[in-house]
Amino acid sequence: MAIDRDAIANDLLKGSREPWGNMTPTGYPGYEHPPGYRYDPVKARECLAKAGYPGGKGFRKLSILFNTSEDHRRIAEAIQAMWKDVLHIDVELTNQEWGSFMQALDGLQYDVARRSWIGDYLDPNTFLACWITRDGNNRSGWSNRRYDGLIHAAAREMDAHRRFAILREAEALLLDQGPALPVYHYSTNELVKPYVRGIYQTPLDIHPLTHVWIDREWRSSEPPAAMAEPGPR
Repeated sequence: MAIDRDAIANDLLKGSREPWGNMTPTGYPGYEHPPGYRYDPVKARECLAKAGYPGGKGFRKLSILFNTSEDHRRIAEAIQAMWKDVLHIDVELTNQEWGSFMQALDGLQYDVARRSWIGDYLDPNTFLACWITRDGNNRSGWSNRRYDGLIHAAAREMDAHRRFAILREAEALLLDQGPALPVYHYSTNELVKPYVRGIYQTPLDIHPLTHVWIDREWRSSEPPAAMAEPGPR
């Protein structure tokens, strides 16, 4: 609630990212996302006051850890400024080279750390399963038995609609508990010659060449093919 995702994605990063407040990105047919995080500075201040820190008074200084990168630094600086402006809390920034950064994550030696994840396959489970207890990619220290049970139940469910409903419940629980704060998901810009057919957008940005073909009858007077055009003819 204290992070302006639109400002980071569209202003700071010039539209190269898609602002997003959910743990799973867009692009999964049939999956309905639960309500995600939204920028609400008034609500954020109210929550901080209810936690016993009105106006940020008494709240200790936090540190944001990130691996060395100019974009990561700029994003961390933006969040630092937002939390100071909205919550009136002090945040310091720490950057480390990749090896030291991963060592700090594995040892839970951080307050807040920058993380990213790219899906291994076209299913919301690839973003949700890594938060179960003792998963090798769960470097947050967060553990929830109900969440673990939901992910395991989804793995056993054969009905696609019921399975997505279980995963949606798991994502809602993850957002409620808040071990991580999603800010954006990556987006890509692609240039395709108008006579190249069979290329269509995918969440993983993978384009099997078996579906790509050259339209040798294309003429320059024709409009270009839409990126959404599926498969070969």
